[in-house]
This record gives sequence, C-alpha cells and structure tokens, in this order.
Amino acid sequence: MGTIKPTIYLLKEDVTDPKKLFKQRLKHKEEDGCTLYYKSSGSNSPNWADFIIGNFQLGSNPFRNSSSYAVVVIKVENRHFAIPFGMGVHLMDLSKIEYNFGLKTAINAIPKSEIRQLDTTKPELKSQKTKRLAVVGTTPEDFEINKEKEILRGIVGKVPKKMEVGQAFEGRDSLRTFNPIGSLIALKQYIHKIYELYQQKTYKNEYPWIDNISLVRDKKLEEDLSKLLVKELKNGKLNEVYVIPPIYFGEDTLIKGFAFTTGDRTRVDKKSVFEMPSIHDWKKSIGDERKKIAIDTLSGFKIHEIKEDERGRSWPLERALSWETDFKENRYILSEGSWYEVSPNFYRLINSYFQNRVIDGSTLLPTPTKSKIMESEYNKEICDALKGRYLFDLGHPDAAIKYIGKDQNEACDVYDSTTNTFIHVKMGKSSPSLSHLFQQGNFSGIALRQDEKLLDQFIEHLQNDKYRDAAKLKPLVPSSFAILFVSLVAKNSKKLDIPFFSKVTFYNIANKSLEFAGYKCQFAFVRLP
Repeated sequence: MGTIKPTIYLLKEDVTDPKKLFKQRLKHKEEDGCTLYYKSSGSNSPNWADFIIGNFQLGSNPFRNSSSYAVVVIKVENRHFAIPFGMGVHLMDLSKIEYNFGLKTAINAIPKSEIRQLDTTKPELKSQKTKRLAVVGTTPEDFEINKEKEILRGIVGKVPKKMEVGQAFEGRDSLRTFNPIGSLIALKQYIHKIYELYQQKTYKNEYPWIDNISLVRDKKLEEDLSKLLVKELKNGKLNEVYVIPPIYFGEDTLIKGFAFTTGDRTRVDKKSVFEMPSIHDWKKSIGDERKKIAIDTLSGFKIHEIKEDERGRSWPLERALSWETDFKENRYILSEGSWYEVSPNFYRLINSYFQNRVIDGSTLLPTPTKSKIMESEYNKEICDALKGRYLFDLGHPDAAIKYIGKDQNEACDVYDSTTNTFIHVKMGKSSPSLSHLFQQGNFSGIALRQDEKLLDQFIEHLQNDKYRDAAKLKPLVPSSFAILFVSLVAKNSKKLDIPFFSKVTFYNIANKSLEFAGYKCQFAFVRLP
C-alpha cells in the first residue's frame, strides 16, 4: 500500500454539505467515514501538438498526457477537511475554504527560531510581495520583517519531533505536510491532530503582530463591504471617505487636475477639473448620477488624470478612495482598491500615536499665496515669512546646489533655526506622496546624525546663507531638534487626516527610527487658499 504526504484544506464552518465545495457534480464513494470525490481521467493531446506534428516528420503523435482529479473529504469534530490529489484542487471552489488555515496551524507548531521561509505582502500602492529564504532556522527579526506593515501570507519551517506530525510544515491557505500516511484511519487521526493545532492560540505569544492587519479575501465579505461603500456614496453623507488619486501631487507640471465620470459616455474633456479633488468635488461633479450607483455599476465610475497636451491615466473610483468603516464589530479599511481588516487595538495604537503628533500648521506656517503652487514655491514662501528660515529644496533655483553627499540628497525643504526644526513638505495626502515625505525625513535625520561629513556640508550651506550660529549645530544632538512633516491640502478638506496605512508608515519611521534617535516628530496640515 502506498503512502501520501497530504496537503490539507479546511472548509468554512457554514459549509456543512461537502458537495458545495465543488464546482461541478462529481462521482463519489464513501469508505471508513471518508468520501472520495472524483472524475474520470482521459488521455488527450495538448493544444500545441497539431502544430508540431504538422511541421515535423515524427511518424506518430508522441504528445499525450492525462490529468487526474480526486479529492478526499473527511469530517472531524463537525468540520470538513479536503485533501486534493492530482489536479483535484481545480475541482474546488476556493471561496468555500478557510483562508489562512494552513498559516495559523503552521505558526502554532513552528518554533520562532526554526523558520526557513516567509512570504509577505505590504498593503500599499504597487503592493510588494516578498519571499525570504534561509538555509538554517531563522527568526522573523532576522528576516527583518516589518511587523506593523507586512502581512504574513505563508511560512515554511521545522516542527518539533515531539508533536509527531512530521518534520516540517508549509502553511498558507492550505497546510502542506511532510508526514507519510498509508491508510484512511491514519489520515483521520492525523487530521484530528492538525485541527487541534489550528485551534490553539500559541502563535499569539511568538507572533503577536500576525493579527494586526489581514487582507480580506472572502468574496462574500468583500461584496458586503462594497455594498456598504455604495450605500455611503449613494446617500451622499460621505463620512470618512477621501479621494486620493494614486499618484504624486505636484511632481508632474503637465497635470491640470482630475475629472470624474459615471459611465454615461460623456466626454472627459467636458467634465469639471479639480486640482486636488475631494469626495465633495466628486459629489458635485456627477450630480444626480450618484443616485444611480449600485454594486454592479460601481466599476463604471472613474477618476481621470487631466493633462495639458496628452491623454492622462484613469482608474476606477474605488481605486482612488480611502474609507474606514465598522462591520460586524470589526474595523475595515479600503485602500488602493483592496479591503483590509485591522485589529481594534492596533487601530487605536496607530491613530493615537499620529494624532498626538499633529500640530496646528496655521500657527507656524504661512497660507500659500495661490491654490496651484509648486512645493518649491511654497517652501520659498515659508522662508520669506520669517527670518531665520533657510531654503534647502533642491527644486528651487535658490537652493539647487544645497545638496549633501555624493548622491546629492536634500537635507530638508526648509530649516528653521528659530526652533531647530527640519521641515519637509509634500502636496496632498496620497499614499505615495506621504511615503516619500516620511522616507525623506528619515533619511536626512539619520544621515546628519551619523555622518559628520554630511553635517559639515549642511553647516557650510547655512554659513553661506549668513547663519552665524551654524557651527554650533556640531555635534548634532537630536534631542535638541524637531522634524516637521507638512501636507498641503485642498481648501475644502473638511477633516484633516491621512490614510490609515500612511499613519502606519509614520509610526514606523517616527517611533522606530527618528524618535528612537532622539528627534521630536510632528505633523501639520496647511490648507491651500
């Protein structure tokens, strides 16, 4: 009798009839409380075989293959488990399986120091999917996992021998095992052990960050959340809904603004153009068409980039919305077109951390002189508003040579000597703009602290600008300095806030880097006129 090393799926709790797992009617046979679902296999030629045979003298067709489809379903403690064989997984409707079953089982079994591979993704624009490998047992810290921003999607590692479940696990939605099993009775006993591992919560001790953020992949839940979004858009209250086009503001001088369409085939160039669109601009622009929005028409509503002399890009409206909502006692966030579930404790931690560092920008910084202004122009206005401020924005002619280092990086946009503050400015609240803003501040803050040559260059620029006390900045003591991040937002922005995942980036950079080094971090909004 042969053996198998099963790959195991857990069906959702509400799937009580295993036949509902499958996309088609199948033959089935029951044995020892286990049910085999299968379909007959047949030999066939691949699509490309006729081309090869027609062009090469082979005599006969040597290209034959057969695909086998089988799935064994086993019930353990009122839950159904599926073990596919051959191409059997393609018979299964994967919306019926418990997502992350294999992952949670594996992290309950794999010691923190015995990880061989981690697969992660980040909930950001152009989401980064990363596979990290190690030849020896390694910890998440050694893998340099960002525990606040990365979602764990898969893990491979060794399992303690005393568990008697095999040498290793590979956990994702399914659990791939490496334990040879030779009978249905042994398979049922083995799955019982696996289910006990899945139900444990020991992973919360070794991997407490796992539940911070999870990508919503349940199609029914996604549909329910999209229905809530449609209801919010349709009723026009628009609480906590933000339009954030997935581009950098102020980087492309050819962009005139953005326009909204509703799928009614009206030409885009006939629509109103908004330089920094808000959800209320959307509401005003589409008028009564808002009342026609529905779950099956949502994809027809779009946002378009309007350029001077060429056609700009366009995205589904949902792709450019940021929204936070509660559903069935859980907090969900729409970001870059995807839904995420965020644990309540993590959500409160991030929001509280950010809000405690937000200051009133109007008391420190001037209102821009015009609504459509380049960052470099506004940075010059900051300097002109108060003596003791020095321009370092390389995009402005007055500061084009004030770079530091061989890579000609910016030290900041403005240095305020009256308050010892490095000021960094960006247009808008888009995720890429804010990410760039935070990374820029982090790089310069740490670089000036660690590299005396860079600090000397910065001091030299200040001395050339007639700042008499510039030499006193050396040695640089971070506790005497602040780093201020500034977002220029539209005049009609009713609530001054940024997307949740941008707050997570701020938390990572401020808490783990800049404030850890000693700097004081702040954030301010400035409204355009």
